[in-house]
Amino acid sequence: MWKVLIADDEPKIRRGLRNSVHWNELDMEVTGEAEDGEVALEMAKKLQPDILLVDICMPFLNGLQLIEQLNSILTGCIIIVVTGHDEFTYAQQALKLRVFDYVLKPVSREQLRSVLDKAREELMSCSARNKYLNWASSQLKRNLPFIRELFMNGWVNGHKTEMEIREQMNFLGLTFDENSGMLVVKVLERLNKDELLKEWDHHLLLFAVQNIVEELLEQWQPNVVFRDNKDNIVAITPVKQTSEWMTLGMLIQAAVEKYLKQVAIICQMEIDGGVLNAPSIYENLIAEINERGSCSPVVLLAKKYIETNYYREDLTLEDVAQNVQISPTYLSRLLKQEIGATFIDYLTQVRVKRATQLMNDPAVKVYEVAKSVGYNSQHYFSTAFKKVLGISPVEYRKGGKGNG
Repeated sequence: MWKVLIADDEPKIRRGLRNSVHWNELDMEVTGEAEDGEVALEMAKKLQPDILLVDICMPFLNGLQLIEQLNSILTGCIIIVVTGHDEFTYAQQALKLRVFDYVLKPVSREQLRSVLDKAREELMSCSARNKYLNWASSQLKRNLPFIRELFMNGWVNGHKTEMEIREQMNFLGLTFDENSGMLVVKVLERLNKDELLKEWDHHLLLFAVQNIVEELLEQWQPNVVFRDNKDNIVAITPVKQTSEWMTLGMLIQAAVEKYLKQVAIICQMEIDGGVLNAPSIYENLIAEINERGSCSPVVLLAKKYIETNYYREDLTLEDVAQNVQISPTYLSRLLKQEIGATFIDYLTQVRVKRATQLMNDPAVKVYEVAKSVGYNSQHYFSTAFKKVLGISPVEYRKGGKGNG
């Protein structure tokens, strides 16, 4: 039943309006009557009527003042003005306040029935629209993760303009820290840490990996985690401290190995110049993922072991060979064939790359960086750094880019 409130200072008029029509036939009910504008305002707040029949000339608070206040309180209420011929100018002013319609005194049954019929149609139409909007809103909420994934894929693949990115980020409730970074996680399903492990369903495995990533990134807000069109798990997170953020990759890799018994490649890079540069960073990370994932299983496992243990000063070819269960000589030959580098060369590349990431934090001293990546001697570190990039760590920190 639609609720109706009648506001008029004349009891005779109120009685006439109440008795002029069969309200039940209109699926309406008169739930309140008010003799002045102030009473009407309080009753409207309490009863939340769907229809308000209001006289213009009332004491304390006239009809126009009442309507103006109600416009900010009742969003869906239909207001019908009841006015006399000599109040027509006021009725015109009321129409400017977005009232639905008006009826002239003395109000005939036919006139009142006609305007109430129109009001009912409008209420039914609004109700239908609201139901649709509520349904659409619930569907949007339910499908928001999927819609975000579609948007992120379009964005990182360069299919969105800057205006589209900003508008859709706002619509989807996505925010990013000024200093952000991107991680890409690739699971190598042809490798696992347990040959007796039952083979994973592909989509279930990706779902499990994404859950691990999301859980480990809970403290790195705001972030977004999604699956790209190449079945990689991609994350954009704030970078609080470069060294801590780089550790995230190792944590994710270790968790995937521990809980899923799978080998994963993790590539990560800070996004210079703001998140609008995400597509170029994504392209670079995908290229790195593809390059690292193209090797034979033995070399992949060897590289993974090196990338996990690069910080050990005493890391040797023999250690890596023992871990992947082949001879050092055979491993050395495979590394040279597949990645074009000796064990020492690759270890140095990994250490220097990690060092450049750590050096983005100006608070970290060069000797601290050297120690963090496996060099006890700063001089030896500088020599290795210059061999890879063509410039010293000090020159690099001053803004040089080197050969790498």
